[in-house]
Amino acid sequence: MELLEMYFWMVIIICGILNLPIIISSEDLKDKKRYEKYLKISFVIGLIGIVMLLTDWNFLCGYQCLVITFSPFITLLICKAVMILSKKITKKEGFQISKQPQTFGVAKTELSDGFYQENKGDLNYENYYSWYTVFIIVTPVIFSFTLLILIKENTC
Repeated sequence: MELLEMYFWMVIIICGILNLPIIISSEDLKDKKRYEKYLKISFVIGLIGIVMLLTDWNFLCGYQCLVITFSPFITLLICKAVMILSKKITKKEGFQISKQPQTFGVAKTELSDGFYQENKGDLNYENYYSWYTVFIIVTPVIFSFTLLILIKENTC
């Protein structure tokens, strides 16, 4: 493996890993300024993929490099769409929840905070929040993998 190929894979892995904080801290996306800031940063990261494609620094098949480098941008858009849709459909604001393990007994359910924003919900709608959490985590992942598979099937 050459040094350029190693750098390529480092960029790809970093772009993939950047999706995790976006999904985990989706509470931060409720703040419009922070959402726009994240959107700009993730778009610039996606532009790295265009540069990689134009300079023929691509060790993947077809445009998969673009999908992976734009995946933080895509994840932001999908998470925001899920937030808007769930609020319009259910007339309730969704909050992510997490299970905190306990030393003895059943895991305790808590509302997940973002990095900068504290979660202001309550656990009255725990069932709805659990569905919301699953949906906001699974939707971007399924969408990105579907794009990667479609590109591989149609361009390779």
